[in-house]
Amino acid sequence: MNRGEISIVFSGGGTGGHIYPAVAVADYLKKRYNNLNIVFIGTNEGLESKIVPQHGYKIEYIQAKGLKRSLTVKNVEVFLKFINGYRQALQILKRIKPKVVFVTGGYVSLPVAFAARRFKIKTILHEQNAYPGLANKIISRFCEKILISFEESKRFFKNSNKVVLTGNPIRLEIFSYDVRAAKSSLGLEDKIVVLAVGGSRGAENLNKAVIRLSKEFEGCKDVYFILSTGDTKYLEATNFANSLGVKSNIKILPYISDMPRYLAAADIVISRAGAIAISEITALGKPSIIVPSPYVANNHQEYNARALEKVGACFVVLENELESDNLKSSLEKLIYDKDLYKKMSENSKKMGKPEATQNIGKIFEEYLSL
Repeated sequence: MNRGEISIVFSGGGTGGHIYPAVAVADYLKKRYNNLNIVFIGTNEGLESKIVPQHGYKIEYIQAKGLKRSLTVKNVEVFLKFINGYRQALQILKRIKPKVVFVTGGYVSLPVAFAARRFKIKTILHEQNAYPGLANKIISRFCEKILISFEESKRFFKNSNKVVLTGNPIRLEIFSYDVRAAKSSLGLEDKIVVLAVGGSRGAENLNKAVIRLSKEFEGCKDVYFILSTGDTKYLEATNFANSLGVKSNIKILPYISDMPRYLAAADIVISRAGAIAISEITALGKPSIIVPSPYVANNHQEYNARALEKVGACFVVLENELESDNLKSSLEKLIYDKDLYKKMSENSKKMGKPEATQNIGKIFEEYLSL
């Protein structure tokens, strides 16, 4: 570490939902201060091993494994990996000497937070979802600050005096496109654009439902669908579209790398209820139809979706309702009821926290005395 340099450790991983918020905060701080040594701690099995280096940050690896909630011998392995990960985290923190540790959840954050506690390093916790994960519930008992993204999650944390509602830190590029310019760049100036995204890994049932929906809307020449299927689901989705004879009112993509442009162009978004997806949708005030994934821990995506639904910021369609008329009727309401569309857009905007990244950066500045 150079003289005058201040070190910060970020830890969280397993899924993009834990990693991207940390990267967004790191990017914000890096742009503002040139004396920061930013280091991530993760596992070499999680997505952080790819995402963090892609964004130009150093990452150190420890052992960690997710706890099984049922009584099983596999938890012996989990415990042993936690002990090893804790020891490895102690060595890393002793060497780096960070002033602050920022954890965003996932099983890798637990040994790091305990190691920070051992060295009396200030720890800031960020919870992305309306229903907190197990690791974050444990860390919340001894960390300095608990930053939450939904008001609903406050009740799950006992130390309410440490809780601050900040929202989810999102990439600032999300605000870089004007709606008209984004539509023009896609050749869709005169269209009602429906953007459907099932997450980076895709969602087979959601993909098929959107393709069927586009078939039913073929007679509506002003409605155009864009579907991001996920890389592994792309071939299956295009084959399904061909089998239905879907024609020219949908663009099917395996992955959207320039999501800020596509989100800006969208009039309506159909999406899973991942915390980052919801944060970006609401930051832009987009009306949405949210289809929470039933395949996630603690059903946390439905908690996220219901938080939006409660304030009129979205429609919720469950996975087992995708073959019913619920998806179609929700979309028709948003297309043809202009007052409803306007009201949902306003409610979505109210739920959004576009300043979340900056506000979390300011909390860092207090702890770092920058």
